[in-house]
Amino acid sequence: MALSFLSRLGSRLRFLMVAIVGAYAAINLVLAALAPFTAGWPIFGVTALAVPPMVLAMVYGVIPIAFRFGAPR
Repeated sequence: MALSFLSRLGSRLRFLMVAIVGAYAAINLVLAALAPFTAGWPIFGVTALAVPPMVLAMVYGVIPIAFRFGAPR
C-alpha cells in the first residue's frame, strides 16, 4: 500500500516538474518571439497574442511530454 502511494506521488511530482519547466520554456519562447512586434503595446494586447500559441504549445507539446515522463512505472 505504501509503495503504491509513493509510486503515485513520485509520478505526479515528475509530471508536475516537467509541466512547470515546459510551460516556463514555452511562455518565454512565445513572449520572446512576439517582443519585436509588440513593443509598447499594453499588456492585454500582448497576452491576447500570446495565449493561442501558448495553448497550442501546452496541448500538443508540453502535456504529452509530461505524461510520457510522469506515467506510473
